[in-house]
Amino acid sequence: MTDLPVERDADRNNGRKIATAAAVASAGAVACGVCCVLGFALPAAALAGSGGLLAWLGGAKFWATILAAGLVLAAWMWVAVRSAQTKRRPAGLTLTVLTAATLLFIAALAWPILESSLLAVLATTARPS
Repeated sequence: MTDLPVERDADRNNGRKIATAAAVASAGAVACGVCCVLGFALPAAALAGSGGLLAWLGGAKFWATILAAGLVLAAWMWVAVRSAQTKRRPAGLTLTVLTAATLLFIAALAWPILESSLLAVLATTARPS
């Protein structure tokens, strides 16, 4: 009967060791699983998120166009007002950047018209002879 408490302590220690080993093994399996799953799931999640963002931006085209027009117009007005206040001509780089912004805005407005003709030109030049 004196051996009984000692055997229980040994069983408890063995049980703790087994539980610890099982916890470490399961934690390792989870870590490896997360590592492998993230490699496959993260790109898919990123693509889904970017697709949603593109869809949202497509819906925001009207408001983005109005905002862009307002910003380009405000920039030209700012340069005109500052030039009148200082009685100096704007820097050449300022005029170049504003002209480029205006041309890009006009191209964005005309894109639905330009797209079909540009794609036709690209299609004819891309065909092998």
